[in-house]
Amino acid sequence: MNLVNMRRFVIVGLLLHVYTDVTEGHWLINDLDHPCVRDCDTSPGPMTCQYDWTIESYFSVSRACYQCPFKTYDCHRTDCVPLAGYARPVLSVNRKVPGPTIQVCENDIIEVRVRNVMQNEEGTSIHWHGFHQRDTPYMDGVAKVTQCSIPAGQEFTYRYPAANAGTHWWHSHSGIQRADGIYGSLIVRQTSSAEPHRDLYDVDDPHHVLVIAEWSKETALTIGTAKLHGVEVADVDGLLINGRGTNQVFHSDDQGNVTVDHHVVYVRSGLRHRFRVIGAMGDVCAVTISVDHHKLTIIAADGAPIDPVVVDRFTIFSGERYDFVLHADQEKDSYWIRAAGEITCGPFQEFAILRYDMTPRGVDPDEDKSIRREGVTLNPLSGTDGILISDLRDKEETQDDLSQVDVTRYLEIDIVGRNKAKAVHDPIFYPVENAGREDTYTATNLNVLNNITLTLPGIPLLTHAQHLDNSLFCNRETFLDDGRDCSTQDCECIHTLSFNQNQVVELVFINKGTGVAHPLHLHGYYFSVVGMHSFSLPFTTEDFKVLDEEGNISRNLRNPPRKDTVMIPPGGYAVMRFRANNPGWWLMHCHFDTHLLLGMGLVVHVDGPLSSPPDDLPICTHRPPL
Repeated sequence: MNLVNMRRFVIVGLLLHVYTDVTEGHWLINDLDHPCVRDCDTSPGPMTCQYDWTIESYFSVSRACYQCPFKTYDCHRTDCVPLAGYARPVLSVNRKVPGPTIQVCENDIIEVRVRNVMQNEEGTSIHWHGFHQRDTPYMDGVAKVTQCSIPAGQEFTYRYPAANAGTHWWHSHSGIQRADGIYGSLIVRQTSSAEPHRDLYDVDDPHHVLVIAEWSKETALTIGTAKLHGVEVADVDGLLINGRGTNQVFHSDDQGNVTVDHHVVYVRSGLRHRFRVIGAMGDVCAVTISVDHHKLTIIAADGAPIDPVVVDRFTIFSGERYDFVLHADQEKDSYWIRAAGEITCGPFQEFAILRYDMTPRGVDPDEDKSIRREGVTLNPLSGTDGILISDLRDKEETQDDLSQVDVTRYLEIDIVGRNKAKAVHDPIFYPVENAGREDTYTATNLNVLNNITLTLPGIPLLTHAQHLDNSLFCNRETFLDDGRDCSTQDCECIHTLSFNQNQVVELVFINKGTGVAHPLHLHGYYFSVVGMHSFSLPFTTEDFKVLDEEGNISRNLRNPPRKDTVMIPPGGYAVMRFRANNPGWWLMHCHFDTHLLLGMGLVVHVDGPLSSPPDDLPICTHRPPL
């Protein structure tokens, strides 16, 4: 298909969406009407893409939804947030969950004016997950690290270049607001000549973005606080695909049982379509994606292109993104897109519908919804049975030489019981040692790196680290120098790893004994995943070092894949390398909300010159915390 015909098809495809939206009850007010959603090949040059967002406390299935879910048309009304069909508090951007999509071309300038009008007077910030913010570190959007939160009743404009092509997303990085609805997709397209996989697909439809999240009748604040303080509450009720969940069944006398309608995506028979999937899950949840009767050709991970790999399914963790090409080569019909939950989401499976052109609308696929697809899996939960991330190859031929390491740091992931840390156990009144005994309370265990619990100061490190006492910063070496045994004592501090500019850093993550895979996310960088494997529990740093010295740890240094979020398999390890060439203070943490809340993270400090902060950066106290 030549370029002229392809452009015609994109226009026809968009018209097909418009026609279908009208006939199936969808309203036409959507974010894809933005002028920056365009063909990057025909664009005269970079644009300044401006967005106006209002963050507010809101409710799903509010009066804006009329008779949703009993009338499908009503679920698509302006300001209706249907989710799973029941009413509960949410945090929303422009009264949408997920929030507005940003879809731009490479090298555009993105400007997002964020107004905070949340009723509970809390601050907020927006992190642009997948953007490295080189020369714009103040735009990373991490409260207490790169900025003060935007206070209630105030606003701030994020402004940065779309320098990282690929599939990314944005979300709140203040507390656990993301899990209550402050998140959305961020797509940066390239010209055909710059896109390394342009010959593998015919269509890159702006509608073919799937944002996966879990949902609950309880707010994330309720669930997170309950886990901190040993109170049992129901957490996951089901999954959402682009804000729609069908797990909850509602009954009326005239209609019988109904649910919220499935999200629908449309494909043209015979053509190859690029899909983009974003893992926006908030807590200890992963999801395995498949499409009935179709193979998936994975072409990118976390926005970075890889040598194509054909699979039946892939597992996506919180923070990850995968792009795949689907060849619409089956009978013209409707097929389930399956999102099968794992870990805490294990009981649930959610569905979207893949619908071929000229297929009758309003008819669900015939395939059994109770089954889960099997087959070749990318990024398996166990870290052994399937294609590992470390097995992939980066598509880019020219990469930075990371073969000679300047510094290696070992980071052991564990779950521990501690008094005092995060104030979850009082050493006198409800010590961790008494937890679990007959007629006593349950334990709240901490998720730690190197037995250290991360705590962040009340002022942002990027702009005010000099105001903090040096004793507040720590790592494994500082505690060893002080003679403190963090394997038995509470070690809570601003956990920091400092590197000199341009050092090649190797990070070895050891998932010691948690029994759960953890997605580790690094801000400000891609890291190359050079090794990964899973053994049996427990697996320690010492075990890794012995295997490494014996030559039994393999490292792939030939075009290793670049990722910013990597699953660390249970009872195993992942080895990552990066060049510390982006000065600043960058958070690195488990992307499960409660794990970061419980201290599983650290701050990477890279020395070097910084630009001046913008004049309108939000302000908070300059005094160090008590």
